[in-house]
Amino acid sequence: MSFVLAVATNLVANVAFWLLLGLGFLVGGRTVERRIVKFFGLGNGRRIQVYLSNVAGPRADGRPRMTLAFHEFQATQSINKLFGAAPLRLPELARGLVDGIWLRRPIRYLVDVSPHTTIGTQLSDSCIVVGSGARNSIRRYSLENRLVKATLVGELGSTQPAYAPDEEVNVSIRLDGDDVQHIKARKNVAIIERVNRIGEDAVNFFCVGVRGDSSWAAVEYLVRNWKHLVAEFGDGDFVIVLGFPWGTDYLNDYPEPARVATVRG
Repeated sequence: MSFVLAVATNLVANVAFWLLLGLGFLVGGRTVERRIVKFFGLGNGRRIQVYLSNVAGPRADGRPRMTLAFHEFQATQSINKLFGAAPLRLPELARGLVDGIWLRRPIRYLVDVSPHTTIGTQLSDSCIVVGSGARNSIRRYSLENRLVKATLVGELGSTQPAYAPDEEVNVSIRLDGDDVQHIKARKNVAIIERVNRIGEDAVNFFCVGVRGDSSWAAVEYLVRNWKHLVAEFGDGDFVIVLGFPWGTDYLNDYPEPARVATVRG
């Protein structure tokens, strides 16, 4: 009798433990979910658009071409890490439970190559724009219509300026009253800017580097540090200028950058 009682007690204790553990992770998962939805502007349909740079120019006859560089694929992989599963560091025993709950209301992210023309462009949905205005028409549209504050000097040209390693990079940030803050750094510079689309329930993120590798690294920084950015900026706009190590070879592994400048919106 005592053996049966001990087995039953142990069984009840195990069931209670797993129920409480699941409840704890459920509450934690819901809390993180609310934060990610608010920070990335996902309240309108739980979807976000990703616009990658198109490194190919139009054909001689004017017809558009679309070509992706290697770092555009890396940026897509980074974004998938964020939205493809529950954004929590969980033990394997609990991840299946929380992922199952997360996948009942998944965040849909749609990846597109930026179109050849900006005609008809609208940013009414939340989005992440990867790359500079020289190769990304959505970024160029945002610069031309003054929807963003931070600009890499020269990025509105037909081609992105080619910086040599250790060459000084210039960033201009438009402040209130149309004052401009100029930032210079001898780094592989990248910009992350968050823009609230007031009245449209949308948030636009711009991840822009002087090279394709630093644009990807800016996306990776956002993916790794979005919780810290929520704690630092809340739901406000911001511009962060990051400095990654220069090198003759492009980055294949993510290095931790220096923060060169921070401007609150």
